[in-house]
Amino acid sequence: MTTFCTDLLMRNRSFTPWSIAGLAFVFALSINDSAAQTKVTSALIKPDTTETLSPSQDTLKYEFSSMKLSDEKQAKSGNLAMLLSAILPGSGQVYGHRYYTIPLIWGFGYYFASSAIKANNQYMDWRGQYSESVRLDTNHIGDANILSVREFYHNQRDEFIFYLALTYFLNIIDAYVGATLYDFNVSEDLGGNAKIRFQIPLR
Repeated sequence: MTTFCTDLLMRNRSFTPWSIAGLAFVFALSINDSAAQTKVTSALIKPDTTETLSPSQDTLKYEFSSMKLSDEKQAKSGNLAMLLSAILPGSGQVYGHRYYTIPLIWGFGYYFASSAIKANNQYMDWRGQYSESVRLDTNHIGDANILSVREFYHNQRDEFIFYLALTYFLNIIDAYVGATLYDFNVSEDLGGNAKIRFQIPLR
């Protein structure tokens, strides 16, 4: 259309106001037609993806958004975990997936229980010796040294029994806490959305 207007101007050297107005109208139509074709072409070649070409870096960027990353966990019952650990220490931790605390519970429990049994055996042995010393003593007072050793093992046995009971109750509390916080989300992105971007060099 623009070429047609140029040829017409070259052929006709004299113009009237009406001819000039007609040429202006034809030229305006040609400009609108070009703009419409440009819009249609842009709409056809516009990509639906989010890939962009950076002129400054000559790289092709891809962006993927709204990816579900959070893994929802099923809630655990704190009361059930306490009941399991009360029946069998460590079973509540298995229920709440706190496996790393089980060796600690059984390790301390075994140490305190075995130490209490050994101290009790020593106490029973020294108590018999002290009773015998009292029987042989004419004043029925007994040997003071044997009495001191007997009391030492007696106190040691009671201490280990106390520590064993404390380990047992801490085992129950730990099972309750683990089950209650099992489905607690500690991630920074609580919405569960993330964006992954990477670039492909073009040269």
